[in-house]
Amino acid sequence: MKTCTVFGDMQSDSAAEQYPTVTLCNECVEQDALAEEDNQIVSQGAYDESFGDSCEWCGITSAEEEGAAQ
Repeated sequence: MKTCTVFGDMQSDSAAEQYPTVTLCNECVEQDALAEEDNQIVSQGAYDESFGDSCEWCGITSAEEEGAAQ
């Protein structure tokens, strides 16, 4: 899991809505990197569980991701 800032609602006046911080699984981060020019991730950092324990895009939980890695 990673904590990422992604492109959001660019029409909004709120920076938090334009660039929300979300939890994404490693697979979604890898898939976004392959999108090259169409990627949605602005920045990524270490996993911070305060942003949730499931991937914003696919719904996998941190426990499921850890289990799949073993």
